[in-house]
Amino acid sequence: MKKLILIFISTVLPLVSTFAVHTGRVYVDANKNGVYDKGEKLLKNVMVSDGLNVVVTAVDGTFELPGHAKERFVFITTPSGYKTDNAHYRAISDKNKSYDFGLDVLTGKIDADGSHNFVHIADTEIHNSVDMERWANNIRDYVADEKTAFIMHTGDICYENGLKAHIGLMNTSNMNCPVFYSIGNHDLVKGKYGEELFESIYGPVYFSFEAGNVHYVVTPMAGGDYKPGYTKEDVYRWLKNDLAHVNKNTPVIVFNHDLLSYDDKFIFGINDTEYVDLNEHNLKAWLYGHWHINFVRRQGNVLAISTANLDKGGIDHSTSAYRIVSVDKKGDVKTQLRYTYINNSIQIASIGNERASINANGKVPVSVNTYSAVSPARSVSYTCTIDDKKQAGDVALTQNTDWNWSGELQLPSSAKNRRVFVEAKVIFNNGEIAKTSESFIYQPDGKHSVKTNQDWLTLLNNSSRMGISADTLSLPLNLNWITNIKANLFFSSPIVYNNTVYVGSVDEKLSGEGGVYALDAVTGKLLWKYNTRNSVKNSIACGNGTIYAQDAEGYLYAIDAESGKLSWEKKLGINGLPALVDGLTVDNGTVFAGTGKGFAAYNAENGNEIWKNNGWGQGEGTTSTPTLGSDVVVSGSQWRGLYGNDAKTGKLLWQHTSYGLSSRGASPAIHGGLFYIISGESLFIMDVKTGAIVSRKELKVSVDVTSTPLVTDKLIVFGSVDNGLIALDRETLEQKWNVPTLPALIYTAPYTRFPVTTIETSPVLAGSTIFFGASDGILYGVNVNTGKVEWKHATGAPVFSTVAISGNTLFVTDFGGNVYGFSSVDKF
Repeated sequence: MKKLILIFISTVLPLVSTFAVHTGRVYVDANKNGVYDKGEKLLKNVMVSDGLNVVVTAVDGTFELPGHAKERFVFITTPSGYKTDNAHYRAISDKNKSYDFGLDVLTGKIDADGSHNFVHIADTEIHNSVDMERWANNIRDYVADEKTAFIMHTGDICYENGLKAHIGLMNTSNMNCPVFYSIGNHDLVKGKYGEELFESIYGPVYFSFEAGNVHYVVTPMAGGDYKPGYTKEDVYRWLKNDLAHVNKNTPVIVFNHDLLSYDDKFIFGINDTEYVDLNEHNLKAWLYGHWHINFVRRQGNVLAISTANLDKGGIDHSTSAYRIVSVDKKGDVKTQLRYTYINNSIQIASIGNERASINANGKVPVSVNTYSAVSPARSVSYTCTIDDKKQAGDVALTQNTDWNWSGELQLPSSAKNRRVFVEAKVIFNNGEIAKTSESFIYQPDGKHSVKTNQDWLTLLNNSSRMGISADTLSLPLNLNWITNIKANLFFSSPIVYNNTVYVGSVDEKLSGEGGVYALDAVTGKLLWKYNTRNSVKNSIACGNGTIYAQDAEGYLYAIDAESGKLSWEKKLGINGLPALVDGLTVDNGTVFAGTGKGFAAYNAENGNEIWKNNGWGQGEGTTSTPTLGSDVVVSGSQWRGLYGNDAKTGKLLWQHTSYGLSSRGASPAIHGGLFYIISGESLFIMDVKTGAIVSRKELKVSVDVTSTPLVTDKLIVFGSVDNGLIALDRETLEQKWNVPTLPALIYTAPYTRFPVTTIETSPVLAGSTIFFGASDGILYGVNVNTGKVEWKHATGAPVFSTVAISGNTLFVTDFGGNVYGFSSVDKF
């Protein structure tokens, strides 16, 4: 009997916990002195954790946790309507006998029904940066004026310097709003374990909090630059315990530095039997960064939301922006981007150079592009005067996009041949006001006609990307029409076919704005729209009466040019991330689309696959468009390489993964057996068939832009990140002239910050004039011989699309959603 008792003791005792029990209370710190005082409200049912175990506070606000082997913190799930200025966590220490959490009431941030907004930012990477207060103040000012429940940073603060500095830049106290951080791969740094420094500044790497009716969960990056002390099992066991206290009908939103799943299932676990199916926990959204891209897609019932960098251009040239996320009482999510650095910008886009167009109804279009980083526009109006006499006062315009508002101006017949002044005024939500004015000579009988000639079927007119128009335009150009399609327009340049202009639009919030639009080339009237599943971020093309486009999710569409009806579609074999940003091209009945191992040639008539690339993999977000010459298709992938595939068989003929050619946004221009391409800080001239580098010109300026070189008999001309438009002598490669531009309105070139003067577009030659748009919102006409600016038109929104020219008309778009038709004045 004694022997049996001894055996029993020896088997049971090791199961008894030897860890210290952690106790404390959660209360409302009414006098904000940091300690509990008698009479202060005690909070029940607040979740408290030690990183494994999760309990809830009793009626008297107290809790008791058993502790565990890897414990480092006691932390709470901050309940909705409260904030913790002195942190939602306490480091576990032998010196601490109790872990009390005093909360402040968070007022005016969440609606009565639980609806609320929050700010999402990612990948600020401030380890080697200066002047960070500029964008931080953008968020601070936005939060001060708009209802914001909290700010979430989803990682890559970056290395030791960044981790130490960022908390002073943004915290709950100085933002006057709860601020939470998750850990990214570059936040795992040298120490006893990868997250040691992060924890010492920002606390636990996984935790939860609540706002409105939503349970928010913050999870850590699985790995990174240094091995973390936590494991996937640690996170899983805590997550399981955390969600065990959450009603399965409660909406759940998860934050992580990266995306958990590329399909409809969001399962987090360690094996086939131990896992959490987040879909069964009413998962509404998964927000992440890591890829430096703006990309939203629906995966089953879950909205997967990637936000790029708010302080710099994204890897795939995504706009510098932070994201506003709106959550309704059911936990359903809508989002919108807010672009940084822009201070109360306003421009009348429809009037310039003392000219204005006239609509078919005889009215003058008034189109205004306006934006502020810190506050949405509340209203935009215009006032019209002639000879100091008001013709119209404070006429309200209608909002089309986040940038553009428009309406019409009716002038009396007595205004003919007289100067008309139009003043536009915007009132932002924060009460600030901005104004601008333009004037023109009213000539109602001077309506000009658009006369298209040769079709412009692809980016830069042909699959070799030569960018030289057969038609000549004489300056100055007259704005014949302007149409807003009610969606943002990015790198998708206009194409012209059969007197119709086609453009592709982006949808960075997944609200149904992505698609292909057809407009009458003569009047600008919208003829049809075909909705794509996601953004069309780059070039579209036309062949045999069909418009081809690919969206960010990797779907290829063939759309009848006349009717706008789908002829066929194909899901391309690309990875779930990064988003597809490459352009496509059509040549001799073949569509070249996709990227990486999903780059392929398709029969343009029926979509049947002709060949598929097996020679190179997908990059980090490529913005180039396939270019053809000498039976070779030249393409590439960001951060990987530049490649030449046999256009007929798909066989990889050559590749370059070094020499500065692995990271570039531009497409090449092919002339004869050579192609010209800019990359990094160099211009390359290369052999199409072999890929051999014939010549390399180091430029000493960054050309990581999407600008394809224009090659004439004497010059090589291209855009740059911060040195405007550059023209080199074709023989000597020495600079001939340079056209500076103004600072960009939005920053897109990778890792570029305020202020830079970026040109993402490709120059196009028509007669003796080179036309290009810039990120400063201006369309330029430059003399090809001298580089002198001879004409320009300010749009007030970045111009990311390369122009198209047909007959007597130039077509171009701006980011605000405007499509323009400019015609030569003396050709009517």
